[in-house]
Amino acid sequence: MDITTRGNNMRSSIIKTGLLGLLLSLAFVGAQALADNKHKQKRQVEPVELLVDFKIAGNFTGMTPVGEAIYTIGGPGYAPKKIFKSGEIPDKIQLERQVTVLQGAQITFSGAPTDPVVRFSCLPGSCRMTFNDGSVLVSDAGVALEGRAVNFWGPVVNSPNFDPVNGIIPIRILGCGGLKEVAGKGRLAGMVGSICFNGLLNFNQFDQAVLTGSSKCTLTLHTPANPGDIP
Repeated sequence: MDITTRGNNMRSSIIKTGLLGLLLSLAFVGAQALADNKHKQKRQVEPVELLVDFKIAGNFTGMTPVGEAIYTIGGPGYAPKKIFKSGEIPDKIQLERQVTVLQGAQITFSGAPTDPVVRFSCLPGSCRMTFNDGSVLVSDAGVALEGRAVNFWGPVVNSPNFDPVNGIIPIRILGCGGLKEVAGKGRLAGMVGSICFNGLLNFNQFDQAVLTGSSKCTLTLHTPANPGDIP
């Protein structure tokens, strides 16, 4: 084989290798695009609805000017792995499914701890949830984040946290309030909406400065038509 023939064969081999690489690259890009399209097709239309299982803990940190107790709380929020066909949500959490963290939430309580219904609220701007994708939700977008602890329903005696010997009394809570996204990042960038909770708070009868609890919360958000109108 002469030099010319070897050169032509080499050029042909290089061209074939290049074409093969190009085809593989195009195939990879196409597969990625298909995967992205399938992911987008599975995404919700607005409003976007999330279900997050929060585990919170905090302490008494002071009083408001009108004499209401302030507890500063926080904790991680997890995406449930599944929902039973009955609609029931299992309690088991998986650490790798943490999607957000609540930080610096200042909760004020009004009335006496023994009232049949104890009202509480989150100070505006203090309830801050940072998500893994960079979205940051804060209260309260002009709609107060308020709740009630219902003493007259009695303690949740079947809760694993119920421990009367050590003074731990789980009480049902319920409430809702407004949220807005302030970081301009992630899936929820610039959205406004609400959070609703239906869990419990564990009141410590022997150390009233300590507060723990949990709630599977629904968060529902959409892109506002006039962002400048959102307080």
